[in-house]
Amino acid sequence: MSLPPALIILFGTTGDLAQKKLYPALFALHQSGQLNPHTQILGIGRRDWQQSYYHEKIASSIRLSEPVPEDLLQSFTDRFTYYQMDITEHEAYPLLWQSMDDIERAGQTQGNRLYFLATAPDLFPLVSKQIGSRQNLHADSFRRLMIEKPFGQDLQSARSFNQELRSVFDENEIYRIDHYLGKEMLQNILILRFGNRLFEPAWNREHIDHIQISVLEPFGVEQRSGYYDRSGALRDMVQSHLLQLVALLTMNQPDSLQPDAVRDEKVRVLRKLRPFDRVSAARDVILAQYTTGSAMRAYRDERGIPEHSLTETYTAMQLWIDNERWQGVPIYIRTGKRLNQSVGKITIVFNQQDYLGMHNDRQANTLVIRIQPEEGIDLRFNIKKPGMTTEIEQARMNACQNCQRGAASPQAYEKLLHDALSGDLSLFTRWDEIEATWTLIDSIQSVRDELPLYYYPAGSQGPHAAERLISRDKKTWLDL
Repeated sequence: MSLPPALIILFGTTGDLAQKKLYPALFALHQSGQLNPHTQILGIGRRDWQQSYYHEKIASSIRLSEPVPEDLLQSFTDRFTYYQMDITEHEAYPLLWQSMDDIERAGQTQGNRLYFLATAPDLFPLVSKQIGSRQNLHADSFRRLMIEKPFGQDLQSARSFNQELRSVFDENEIYRIDHYLGKEMLQNILILRFGNRLFEPAWNREHIDHIQISVLEPFGVEQRSGYYDRSGALRDMVQSHLLQLVALLTMNQPDSLQPDAVRDEKVRVLRKLRPFDRVSAARDVILAQYTTGSAMRAYRDERGIPEHSLTETYTAMQLWIDNERWQGVPIYIRTGKRLNQSVGKITIVFNQQDYLGMHNDRQANTLVIRIQPEEGIDLRFNIKKPGMTTEIEQARMNACQNCQRGAASPQAYEKLLHDALSGDLSLFTRWDEIEATWTLIDSIQSVRDELPLYYYPAGSQGPHAAERLISRDKKTWLDL
């Protein structure tokens, strides 16, 4: 089914995000016939590009992903118009509005506008205020703003930015992107939990021993040194991606699948996360930075990183949720760069089941939710070994969604753009979710100067301190 027609206005059209993620995502919607025939895309950038060069850059980004028929590629690039302007100049916007009006009249987009900010974060307030002051031409058309994280650097700056947004946009017009929520297996978590009698009755402190969440990356900061050194792993990954995972895993069942019903439950559980103080942060938070290793340079030697930077490239911590369902169940999270593997996964470890005749060396039941690179569910449970024995071994039930040829899941931005055009807010973060996650992160930041910064060699499994964090509870990080 085709999406409604719209004019998509892409600020930052010459940047990496547009070329690596947005063009392929839009092309996938075009190729599948979901992008409305009348939808047009206006790309805004500072560079002096001719239309033909712009179209070739778009086509090149698509060819990198997959071989495609040239006529299909041509019909896709024909949707795009390049507009050169300096978005920091207020006086440049009236001419932009006029160009948008002209495209809408010629393209039959019915006045619907979807703005996507793929610019540097420090330009978000300026651009969004300019956009917000420009009203739609038609009362029955929509105006939506897609905006990428970060949403501030702390709770105070996030609140200030949100106040600016809300002065010119309604909350239901703001589509705050956490691209991790567009991943197939994250969307599957709610179905796994609430659509299976097998799991939901056991999804609580009576049956679950602990939860592990790992998002580990082998690469460094690449072209993001300026942004990353101001943010670090704590703000870049934990405040957004990892705490969203925690919310999906631990929220109560919503009354319906309506966007606000789901997001209400996420907010309720995020507000129950126990904040840190000096004692708990020193005990339960690990911050670390990679040094030289495996023929890779140290973080401080990366281009654009200050020589004496104390920014963490790795963090691990133990979280607690103070509600009846999860009281006493530890949640261990870890994320970092320049590690020895690339993986995103959740591991649910169930309590041991006592049974007469079972040896004490039996393993706990575990449920592994694989987010990347594989997407799927891996359930491990105990059975008796064959033969004249009472020994126990583990069996596996493994469902991989992207292992079979031709079974690739939609890319995150493809799903997010689809939902924004259709008006579905389910996978976008609401302000009170952001407020709750920043509250937790600020409790760590408030005592940051009192926390040690550990080090680990690039290409290793991370700092030894992260192993001690979990081993003190007689547990271990499970690389299943």
